[in-house]
Amino acid sequence: GLKAMDMSDFISARKFFEFGISFLSQNHWVEEYNLSLSLYDNAAKCCLSIGDSEKLEKFSTQVLSNARSFEDKLNIYYFSISALCHASLL
Repeated sequence: GLKAMDMSDFISARKFFEFGISFLSQNHWVEEYNLSLSLYDNAAKCCLSIGDSEKLEKFSTQVLSNARSFEDKLNIYYFSISALCHASLL
């Protein structure tokens, strides 16, 4: 996913991150917090880049519900605000 993002192939990158998310255990936010945060954060970034606001909201909700600190939520806040700006809703 990260290599695809580096090459600006955000559609493929999102698919890779979603594939990674599908392999997480049911209790992944406790057992694999850093991996979960990274996968969801990067998936949300890809959604912002390709304009998929529906999936951006889905990934953002997961991070905002499970993040352990304000710093872990900052990227999601940025992505959400950017999406609103792009949609001229802010």
